[in-house]
Amino acid sequence: MQLWWLLVVACSVLISGNAKLIRLAGGAGNTGRVEVYHNGQWGTVCDDGWGLEEANVVCRQLGFESASWSRTMAHYGQGTGPILLDDVVCDGSETFLTQCSHSDTHDCQHTEDAGVDCYSVLNNVRLAGGGGNYGRVEVYYNGQWGTVCDDGWDLIDANVVCRQLGFESALESKSSAFYGQGSGTIVLDDVDCTGDEDSLDQCRHNGLEEHNCVHYEDAGVVCSNTPNTLLPTTDTPSSLLPTTGVWNNVRLAGGGGVLNNVRLAGGGGNYGRVEVYYNEQWGTVCDDGWDLNDAHVVCRQLGFESALEGNSNAMYGLGSGPIVLDDVDCTGDEHSLDQCRHNGLEEHNCVHYEDAGVVCSNTPSTLLPTTGYITEELTTLLLSTSYFTEALTTLLPSTKVPIRLWRWRVDILNTVRLAGGGGNYGRVEVYYKGQWGTVCDDLWDSDDANVVCRQLGFEFALEGNRNALYGQGSGPIVLDDVECTGDEDSLDQCRHNGLEEHNCGHHEDAGVVCQNILNTVRLAGGGGNYGRVEVYYKGQWGTVCDDWWDSDDANVVCRQLGFEFALEGNRYALYGQGSGPIVLDDVECTGDEDSLDQCRHNGLEEHNCGHHEDAGVVCQSNAKEIRLAGGAGNTGRVEVYHNGQWGTVCDDGWGIEEADVVCRQLGFESASWSRTKAHYGQGTGPILLDDVVCDGSETSLTQCSHSDTDNCQHTEDAGVDCYSVLNNVRLAGGGGNYGRVEVYYNGQWGTVCDDGWDLIDANVVCRQLGFDSALESKSSAFYGQGSGTIVLDDVDCTGDEDSLDQCGHAGLEEHNCGHHEDAGVVCQNTPNTLLPTTDTPSSLLPTTGVLNNVRLAGGGGNFGRVEVYYKGQWGTVCDDLWDSDDANVVCRQLGFEFALEGNRNALYGQGSGPIVLDDVECTGDEDSLDQCRHNGLEEHNCGHYEDAGVVCSNTPNTLLPTTGVLNNVRLAGGGGNYGRVEVYYNGQWGTVCDDGWDLIDANVVCRQLGFDSALEYNSNALYDQGSGPIVLDDVDCTGDEDSLDQCGHAGLEKHNCGHHEDAGVVCNSVLNNVRLAGGGGHYGRVEVYYKGQWGTVCDDLWDSDDANVVCRQLGFEFALEGNRDALYGQGSGPIVLDDVECTGDEDSLDQCRHNGLEEHNCGHYEDAGVVCSNTPSTLLPTTGYITEELTTLLLSTSYSTEALTTLLPSTNILNTVRLAGGGGNYGRVEVYYKGQWGTVCDDLWDSDDANVVCRQLGFEFALEGNRNALYGQGSGPIVLDDVECTGDEDSLDQCRHNGLEEHNCRHHEDAGVVCQNTPNTLLPTTDTPSSLLPTTGVLNNVRLAGGGGNYGRVEVYYNGQWGTVCDDGWDLIDANVVCRQLGFDSALEYNSNALYGQGSGPIMLDDVDCTGDEDSLDQCGHAGLEEHNCGHHEDAGVVCNSVLNNVRLAGGGGNYGRVEVYYNEQWGTVCDDGWDLNDAHVVCRQLGFESALEGNSNAMYGLGSGPIVLDDVDCTGDEHSLDQCRHAGLEEDNCDHFEDAGVVCRVFDNVRLAGGGGNYGRVEVHYNGQWGTVCDDGWDLNDAHVICRQLGFEFALEGNSNALYGQGSGPIVLDNVNCMGDEDSLDQCRHNGLEEHNCVHYEDAGVVCSNTPSTLLPTTGYITEELTTLLLSTSYFTEALTTLLPSTNILNTVRLAGGGGNYGRVEVYYKGQWGTVCDDLWDSDDANVVCRQLGFEFALEGNRNALYGQGSGPIVLDDVECTGGEDSLDQCRHNGLEEHNCRHHEDAGVVCQNTPNTLLPTTDTPSSLLPTTGVLNNVRLAGGGANYGRVEVYYNGQWGTVCDDGWDVTDANVVCRQLGFDSAKEGNSYALYGQGSGPIVLDDVDCTGDEDFLDQCGHAGLENHDCGHHEDAGVVCTVL
Repeated sequence: MQLWWLLVVACSVLISGNAKLIRLAGGAGNTGRVEVYHNGQWGTVCDDGWGLEEANVVCRQLGFESASWSRTMAHYGQGTGPILLDDVVCDGSETFLTQCSHSDTHDCQHTEDAGVDCYSVLNNVRLAGGGGNYGRVEVYYNGQWGTVCDDGWDLIDANVVCRQLGFESALESKSSAFYGQGSGTIVLDDVDCTGDEDSLDQCRHNGLEEHNCVHYEDAGVVCSNTPNTLLPTTDTPSSLLPTTGVWNNVRLAGGGGVLNNVRLAGGGGNYGRVEVYYNEQWGTVCDDGWDLNDAHVVCRQLGFESALEGNSNAMYGLGSGPIVLDDVDCTGDEHSLDQCRHNGLEEHNCVHYEDAGVVCSNTPSTLLPTTGYITEELTTLLLSTSYFTEALTTLLPSTKVPIRLWRWRVDILNTVRLAGGGGNYGRVEVYYKGQWGTVCDDLWDSDDANVVCRQLGFEFALEGNRNALYGQGSGPIVLDDVECTGDEDSLDQCRHNGLEEHNCGHHEDAGVVCQNILNTVRLAGGGGNYGRVEVYYKGQWGTVCDDWWDSDDANVVCRQLGFEFALEGNRYALYGQGSGPIVLDDVECTGDEDSLDQCRHNGLEEHNCGHHEDAGVVCQSNAKEIRLAGGAGNTGRVEVYHNGQWGTVCDDGWGIEEADVVCRQLGFESASWSRTKAHYGQGTGPILLDDVVCDGSETSLTQCSHSDTDNCQHTEDAGVDCYSVLNNVRLAGGGGNYGRVEVYYNGQWGTVCDDGWDLIDANVVCRQLGFDSALESKSSAFYGQGSGTIVLDDVDCTGDEDSLDQCGHAGLEEHNCGHHEDAGVVCQNTPNTLLPTTDTPSSLLPTTGVLNNVRLAGGGGNFGRVEVYYKGQWGTVCDDLWDSDDANVVCRQLGFEFALEGNRNALYGQGSGPIVLDDVECTGDEDSLDQCRHNGLEEHNCGHYEDAGVVCSNTPNTLLPTTGVLNNVRLAGGGGNYGRVEVYYNGQWGTVCDDGWDLIDANVVCRQLGFDSALEYNSNALYDQGSGPIVLDDVDCTGDEDSLDQCGHAGLEKHNCGHHEDAGVVCNSVLNNVRLAGGGGHYGRVEVYYKGQWGTVCDDLWDSDDANVVCRQLGFEFALEGNRDALYGQGSGPIVLDDVECTGDEDSLDQCRHNGLEEHNCGHYEDAGVVCSNTPSTLLPTTGYITEELTTLLLSTSYSTEALTTLLPSTNILNTVRLAGGGGNYGRVEVYYKGQWGTVCDDLWDSDDANVVCRQLGFEFALEGNRNALYGQGSGPIVLDDVECTGDEDSLDQCRHNGLEEHNCRHHEDAGVVCQNTPNTLLPTTDTPSSLLPTTGVLNNVRLAGGGGNYGRVEVYYNGQWGTVCDDGWDLIDANVVCRQLGFDSALEYNSNALYGQGSGPIMLDDVDCTGDEDSLDQCGHAGLEEHNCGHHEDAGVVCNSVLNNVRLAGGGGNYGRVEVYYNEQWGTVCDDGWDLNDAHVVCRQLGFESALEGNSNAMYGLGSGPIVLDDVDCTGDEHSLDQCRHAGLEEDNCDHFEDAGVVCRVFDNVRLAGGGGNYGRVEVHYNGQWGTVCDDGWDLNDAHVICRQLGFEFALEGNSNALYGQGSGPIVLDNVNCMGDEDSLDQCRHNGLEEHNCVHYEDAGVVCSNTPSTLLPTTGYITEELTTLLLSTSYFTEALTTLLPSTNILNTVRLAGGGGNYGRVEVYYKGQWGTVCDDLWDSDDANVVCRQLGFEFALEGNRNALYGQGSGPIVLDDVECTGGEDSLDQCRHNGLEEHNCRHHEDAGVVCQNTPNTLLPTTDTPSSLLPTTGVLNNVRLAGGGANYGRVEVYYNGQWGTVCDDGWDVTDANVVCRQLGFDSAKEGNSYALYGQGSGPIVLDDVDCTGDEDFLDQCGHAGLENHDCGHHEDAGVVCTVL
């Protein structure tokens, strides 16, 4: 194979010079990511321009016929190497990809890796003329089956066929039409496979149907799926061949067999646990009913003659997979297990301690028939086994001999095993008379041992052992005085005393050690499960060197020794030095190997080690192990290891005595605390111990009294806090991160002696102090002598310890030292530490050549030339081999998250110091550059023109420092370049007092932050008051200082100030101001402010990435277009930027690459422009000055109250609303405006408007919207009229209306509402009597409390509160009225005496006397409202009748799980047939939740065990309980429990941010009718991400703690929140339980969210003249702007792909990626919603069948059913997110009306955006691709074509610009893209080139032409 590969390489080089080799990765044999080999490594190809032509070249180069698909966007996963090719363009004739036009540089990420699907010609193969696993090889080609010629056919070729068919390998290759001659064509000849191919067509051959053969040369194979199954030959009697069955190695092509594989595990060759292969994994068989008949079937299936035993009770260990079979009942004659009776696949009531096993007879000799002849083939077969090699050859004649003449006897002792040892060593035991017995060691020697080892399948014996070395056996002693010659095949062929004839005891049991290279390993110098690793090699024991030794290597050793896994891998001869040879070095195991010799290593006895490096291990012993989880090193949840998994301990009875035992077992002195109630989080494994009671003297927890069963949940998991003797450590005599090491012991601080002190010990100290690692270890009292006791000496840490007292040492206060030997350290936490310019201790400078200091030079804050500090100066890094992995290490070392780019060729200027590093090769995981591979310090072959650089993400100015006094400063409470000045001191951020604060001081701050200078200095806490200490006062800078602490000041924390005097600054960034001119609010010419004036940007290289940066800098979400050619008019100022190249991730234009400020070769006709998306509310700049005009404007009351504050979510004008003239949940709508309450006119008033009011008031929704002053006429102003809400707004002022106080109404038209009052109030949905409506304020609301969904205490709502009903006279008739009022059919029971608990409100009704016909309680007779003589002990209750009134969630958590209903006195499940989100909503509401988040299928929460009660459930979503939904009937189903339905219910009906701004604040959740907070215990960025996405933001920037945004006042609803980060809402995250916490409000959690435009308005900034005019337009705000504000819908981002500007495949953004919509039920209503969501007016078409190409992401929506009035797709009915039965060939598309629905006022709208005629404003390209095709225009309701008479590139330019492209590359004629089928709309088109639409060009007239469709015109548009 190696020679063949070299030939391929040589040939490819000869043909194409230095052509790059190519392969497919990440897919199957003929599919995958395209990778090419260049410069010693594999790299990927960028998908820019990637299409089918390029894919065809790749596939042909790989030997395939052609490509079936070209894949983009890393379809087969992202590669990891360099991106070697970009912009590949092939014409299809190339032989190699490198012959295609391409670029060797790129602007890509691995998310753009290209892939291919190659067409496999011969992907179907079968076996004919034989059986399931053997036969004539046939391949399917050209529509028929053909054969393969046997020329050159061998076992390697057969292996490929067998693997292609799903078998493991081939047993034989057959020729000469062994399985009969085929009849089709001969497809292949001279097949020559290497053996690694996935299918035959990947092998070399003559060519398809190229051969010189006839059918008597047809090739065949015998395949084997298990290696120990001996298949018969042609002379085998038919009785031995399997006639039927699933497991006898048969399968159906294209699918897979069910249970065709069986094996024995956990034992030896002929005995073990029975395992069958099912559903792609091995599973076990339960021993219920297991007997010898069943065992016989297994053994015969495996090729043995019969079974000796059938074993139960997991005799060979517990299996770990599924239990596949139970209650197996064989007669004994079956050929395979599946022919036996059993319960069904995976139907059982067992656990793995019931796993069945067998002992089979030990010889395969029983495959020989009792009569017949020996054939040549059988001879070959028999000689292939060691058993027959010598015995048979002497017996086999040269001619056929009857078998019965020489058939041998069946050996008596043919079964032997090794016990008490490991896989290849142990006590010799033989099976005799139904039991295992031993062999006496009299005369036992190596000859005898050799026979045993060969009988067991080993090569030979290493040792024969005596004296019961492996323990004494317990059975009979079967053999004694054994004398073998060494050539025998089994022990009973050796001389011996006779069976069971002996004079021995079991202390003389014989043993052996068998050898297979290094299969013998032992532990020496330790105990049973730990010690020095030794391997047996060349007759002696040797050791293993610890180079590269790790836990993976240790795991292999421990498993090889029979342990489950390794607890530790040890180094440095921990268990003493060995004395033999060092056999292995540089061992690198993956951890899955069976023995050490399968791991990578240097070679046997190849090493550079001494015995002081001998490796060791600690293996998991049989006793239960213990650990702490979920806490720190000495605290956590107690977990014990048992039966292969970790489990928890229940806290019943858990106390300090029990905790003491755990801590001592773990090596601590004692416990300081015993923890209960899952203090350290809930575990996930089994609960192994309960009711633990220790007396305190025990050594391990399992010695304590305990119960192995439990009645607990994981909410009761026990934990401990262990007392660490030396858990307090400090640094003295130095600075923050360096000093003398001191530990606190016996009430005082003491020192550590420096004997043996090194960097490893220093690392432990630094990590214990919270630093990352140590830079240096210091000795000889470097930081001065201490004065206390010397606590530790001879410290010897491994480096993995959490604290010093876990290291080896001489003992506490045991030493031979003086204080002149006190140890010290220099720690380093983050490399952004700025070394002070003065008074810097020499110990802080890297004197040892470690490269812990790195900086960026010649660039900006996050980009520049990489420089490292070495030998007292800064030097550079050479760019040889420099890539993104190296750049990532630098950026992380600097405190950034990751690198955006790794740059070469001195991009940021040439450095001047030494070149310190070259050929840097990082993996990307290192912490600093000096941990990466490189040539050596100052070893290089470079010049400074090769200096490496990086561009890092994010910003480093918020990294907390570890050293220095005030070298970290930040701006808080403002924006990127302005805010409150804060400095980091003593571990926290503090402020600066404004006494004496001036512009000079501000300059120092701004320069320290990386800005040029300061624009302003601010005082009086302009950016809000800080909350930390006031660190500086009376600051007095000269202006030349590098940092604030170099300025004069009053002293650290010396001040006479309060936080109302906190100082602030506005820093000047070079290009921090950008605006759009010559257009509208969100589009226009890009202008930047530079040198006191506005200038433009040249459009050279201008693209969407650049436009995105501008739009985001302006506060928009992204750019819709990047425009060129001064589309919005030519500017007049300087041209500031040219050749701008942004990646798209920058925060501002000046972070992008460009030629330099005012460096350009442009004119203003090239001014760049943009069109931004989303909302123009963020057009106010983030920095700058307030002009006089704006000051006047802001002081205008009408402006501030009507216009500007409308834009600010926290200060909405109409954010106060109330209901008057009614009751708690109903009344006249009144809004507070201009200091008084006013009303709303009822013109256009409807339920959508009412819903907004009710939600604004905190109700769930509205029951009614009322008109005509139903609740009385108001008396104040009429504030709103013609209100038109969509229903999704948060407040009334976000709805369309006439304008504030603009109306034509009077108070008799005052609007009102009735809001739904409580979520569990089930008002009937139909036939609701008018008496239920709150017209008189009576008792229209009733609920059940203190019970469940259909039972409880009766409560009625009156006078704004809930009250009870007295049980005097209460009966079933009264209960019926209540139940019917609640929506139930009737009442089952009436209850009295406060059966469901006593209520707490007023008693509303007494002496209720209903006739039974009433619709509500207040229609019944009663004593009068609140007239009673009762107490709450008489509160009445009811049980209402619902067939399935009880529902629960099982197998999950509080709000999610398997749906179970109570029916016929037991719990049953619901089948998932037809189960969708509507059904889930009903379940969740029935359980008291607001709604469902998901409806789950396929038994996501485990299989239920009861009856399946419901199937085919079909709810509308409005039902009150499941039994009101349509279904197949009770217990009428066609399901199994693997189809059990589940749900995830929404717990919190709302979440908000309080105490902050639009995108930041305290997290509050709405629960039980009020807002509550979230405790910050465990709060992190993952949790914050979930909140921000739930609120509609893209992600979180920060997760805040310690009530950063003020303390809340409601309940604390959540604690210990633990989100993965992928959840859709907080209630899907793990937490302690609702209102289960140990917190107070100063721990309230908060977040800072990113990326919403609604909250980006600054407090200061520049207002342009155009914007001033825009802001003054009331109609703009009320009708246009608020429409643009984004909602918080899940699917609020939609796009069209694969088409043009207004048509294409519909894609929605969900879970971080774009997905498609299935076209099931897709129609024009759905298309209209999409088009309106995109800003178009309506849809022209809704398309199906992937008209615009198949998408590649997830299919997000299916069965979409819109009414057409929705605002976004996720408001339409659908199956649920990612619930579908579709493929991408069903992707839906749309064609939208081409003029966007312009939301800007008509007066400010440029004429270029409006169609001038509206006739032909829709154009598309058909028959081609996204930017080329046949030109079609939409006219008279259908698409038509354009005739090519006179068609030229000028006409094509108009079409392309109309479609959104810059220009046309070509204008095509003669129907180049196919003939159209509609009318020919235009002919003789004659454009000047300046037109915006085709119908503005000259033409012959609409549908006036003399053409046919063969003259259809086309275009090719330019794509940047």
